Amino acid sequence: MKKEDLTKLGLTDEALIEQIIVLHGKDIEKHKTSLTAAQTELDGVKAQLTEANKAIEGFKAMDVEGVKKAADEWKTKAETAQAEAASQVAALKFEHALDGALTGAKAKNAKAVKALLDPSLLKLAEDGSISGLKEQLEKIQTENDYLFESDQQTPKIVVGGQPKTVINDAVVIAARKAAGLPVE
Repeated sequence: MKKEDLTKLGLTDEALIEQIIVLHGKDIEKHKTSLTAAQTELDGVKAQLTEANKAIEGFKAMDVEGVKKAADEWKTKAETAQAEAASQVAALKFEHALDGALTGAKAKNAKAVKALLDPSLLKLAEDGSISGLKEQLEKIQTENDYLFESDQQTPKIVVGGQPKTVINDAVVIAARKAAGLPVE
């Protein structure tokens, strides 16, 4: 959905069109995040399955003590892989929540604003919000207001109407005749 599509439908109110675009963008971003998180989790599970299959093939040739030792090693590897996958998903959710919050704060350049944030003070809450972000954003907005969009509307330039020539106007023709000038 683009702004031009809404205009073609007959929607002309700029504020309404902008609100629809923002809501549509939020829905798309939510779906992108869930898709990326699921893809990351799937990749982790595929890696674990491949590793498990290799371990099973190795178990066939081992003795009982070797199998016990390898099983313990495999268990440790699986726990490590699960922890890594969980941390990757958490980092991905945090980044998406941060990007959404910066978009909501009307940041013109999210990367520049992220550079000014102190990540050690930010925590992802259960509801998807980021605690500690509001205070940091307020400080950044007061010190670097050029990084955020203004609430003031930009002035619209209105061009003049249709230019009209007066050479063929009846009053001008009569005045030119009366003055003895040629009529063009």
